[in-house]
Amino acid sequence: MLMIQALDLRPRIPPAVLSKDALGNLQAPFFLKEGSESKMEIAEIVAEFRKAKEVVNEMIKENLATTITATTLGPNLLSLLGKLASELTPDIDLFPMSSWCRKPFYEVDFGCGSPVWIGSTGHVIHNAVFVLLLDSKDGEDVEAWISLPGQDMCVLVREQEVFAYAVINPPVLI
Repeated sequence: MLMIQALDLRPRIPPAVLSKDALGNLQAPFFLKEGSESKMEIAEIVAEFRKAKEVVNEMIKENLATTITATTLGPNLLSLLGKLASELTPDIDLFPMSSWCRKPFYEVDFGCGSPVWIGSTGHVIHNAVFVLLLDSKDGEDVEAWISLPGQDMCVLVREQEVFAYAVINPPVLI
């Protein structure tokens, strides 16, 4: 099992190295690999993911401490991508995730006012696994857009423990 999440690098890189006005995506992956026999509890997964994220944060800090430019950061981020690619094998279960939390999507005005609701359909792939987290419009909750193969989704929506934390397909509040 390989769990992957993209890490937004913009808040981690000082403006002296990367202008806040720079365009484009600037992300690096961090990942957690466990054997197929492993039965980790959610709290353990969260703790391990935090450790993996901290490894990337420390690598960035170390690179930026030695130079005032991003010249050494780029190759090290590529090395991290290479390490991730080396873990991808046909027999591994892949669980990609992304978080759009704390992004100002609801503050954007596209010419007709700010969005009523933000979502993503780009990750809905037949029989694929993907989790996308994003803030609710009121900023009080987190939405989890989950894409699973049909049989796995049927199991998830019948899992009573999920309902202790979530509302399945909540209404859009306008």
